[in-house]
Amino acid sequence: MSKRKKYLYSLGVAYYPEKEMMRLQEQAAKGWQFVHMNSFGFLKFVQSQPQEKKFAVDFFQGDCTDIEDYLAMYEASGWEYISSYKDRYFYFQAPLDASTIFSDQQSYQERIDNEARYLIKRSFRMTGIGLVILLGIYLLDRWLRFSSNEVLDFSYGVAVGVMCTPLAIVLVSFLMRRLYKNRASFYKEPEKLAKRQRVLRDTLLFMGVGALIGGIIGFLAGYFY
Repeated sequence: MSKRKKYLYSLGVAYYPEKEMMRLQEQAAKGWQFVHMNSFGFLKFVQSQPQEKKFAVDFFQGDCTDIEDYLAMYEASGWEYISSYKDRYFYFQAPLDASTIFSDQQSYQERIDNEARYLIKRSFRMTGIGLVILLGIYLLDRWLRFSSNEVLDFSYGVAVGVMCTPLAIVLVSFLMRRLYKNRASFYKEPEKLAKRQRVLRDTLLFMGVGALIGGIIGFLAGYFY
């Protein structure tokens, strides 16, 4: 007989890992064991016996060849490996009395900084994709001669938006640092930071600032166009 399953959408493992881990702990206490996060950002759970556990997610920046030793280090510290997301985010579980995965504030700050650099660097792929889309729209316009300026302007807007993904990542990272500037100091008590994190408020703030910057970019693009 197959186990019952359920899915919850991730709050954002890159920006709210503390709050995300509290969700996993709450679900485990209710009898839902975390399995993994899929490519679409959904957390998968299977029904199990209620368990009192705590969870942690770590950002791994090493080579694939180092993963075995990396997991062995956590196992020796009492943390059981659950799953990984794209071999970068590794999920662990442990008894409630287990030591935290970071031993000091500096090491946790290094984890935060390494992750931010990785996200910004990876986002430049979207700039390349945006350029390809922009070129494709331009060539199609030359070939088909679109009669609707609205459709053309919208398509160009989407392409420019994709190209600006690194700017969006830098902006979100900056705002998160301002909103939770003492995040690393909670390395021993991540649940306290989790209670302070306001996902809905932050999302509305990001959308507002993003809309403002997008409007400025759109205005300048229209002016020079």
